[in-house]
Amino acid sequence: TFEPADLVMLEDYFDREVTLGYPTQIRAVIVEPLIEMMSAMEAAGLRPFIISGYRSYAQQVIAREKWLRDAPERVNILTAPPCHSEQQLVTTVDFGSPELPDIVGQPDIEFHTYFYQTSEGLWLAENAHRYGFTLSYPRAAQEVTGFFYEPWHYRYVGTEMATQLREMGLSLTEFQLASQPEPCIP
Repeated sequence: TFEPADLVMLEDYFDREVTLGYPTQIRAVIVEPLIEMMSAMEAAGLRPFIISGYRSYAQQVIAREKWLRDAPERVNILTAPPCHSEQQLVTTVDFGSPELPDIVGQPDIEFHTYFYQTSEGLWLAENAHRYGFTLSYPRAAQEVTGFFYEPWHYRYVGTEMATQLREMGLSLTEFQLASQPEPCIP
């Protein structure tokens, strides 16, 4: 039932074109770097939007149940169980691109691994670390993270750590496993 005390609504900081009208929340600590990054993307002529931020325990249960119904054989690489999702940390943002439907050939698509081919996906891969964001689930780290490649899913870790991870070519999970004691896995 934990919910961070410093949750803010993205609609208080971004236009509807960015939030798509979704009632998305994030922690106040990432508002400024997110605004700076989104402004830089827009200045580069891009039109990024934010599909998802904070996901409560109950919302994660619903997301998990959807994938259990739709893809039970792949559920564990598509979504985390409640209490194990980065979305519950409230420092994670899922980005979207207006180019994705044309690339995939599906007008209502929001998430697809082809996000990495969009202008917004390419920009994020090259620049997100400058604003403190790191890609949580890179393609090369699937065996370590346990999750399918999600080129839209970025976590705020601060500029220093994000830059260090980029320079080392590691995901945060890979870095933690290499430099910290192994986590307790239930």
